Amino acid sequence: MNIRWKTTTLGKALQEGLVRQGLDRRIREEEVLQRWPDIVSTAIANHAHPVRMRRGILWIEVTDAVWRQELHMMRTGLIEKINAFLGEHIVEEIRLR
Repeated sequence: MNIRWKTTTLGKALQEGLVRQGLDRRIREEEVLQRWPDIVSTAIANHAHPVRMRRGILWIEVTDAVWRQELHMMRTGLIEKINAFLGEHIVEEIRLR
């Protein structure tokens, strides 16, 4: 009896395991929070920071009403920018507080 072993890299095996467990999307959502200053401009990062990301909804804490209004008007563009940075559609909606 011949046994055939399937070989793979450790990285690929870990990625496949994350996908099977449904954790790959959660990791990408967390990346939005961690990479926020790299994704948006310095001005935005100085006045708004992401609080949490769940099920495609990004919650952002804003320093004041003026910036809340500005980001409200920029929501669609921010969603596109974030998703382009990640290379996949992760953020579906932005909520400001």
